Amino acid sequence: MSNAIKMNKNKPKFYKAVLVEIKGNVLEEVYQSKSLTMAERMGDPNATCPDCGENKWWLQPNEGCAVREGGKPYCECLNCGYQTHL
Repeated sequence: MSNAIKMNKNKPKFYKAVLVEIKGNVLEEVYQSKSLTMAERMGDPNATCPDCGENKWWLQPNEGCAVREGGKPYCECLNCGYQTHL
């Protein structure tokens, strides 16, 4: 067993995410830019998922693994779980 596991005597903490619809232009909220387009960032203006064809996404939290390791805002299709960066 590693030292990190042996030394951690804190009780576990769990967090939950709550989906809140972003009103307006998500690209302005994420990038603070009015010049980016959805077609540039997601491949088409309707942000259609390439796996399932739906277009409902959730932005992953900045504290999450994908964002921390990838350094970009990531999103996930709410229908099929496909992940990409915004």
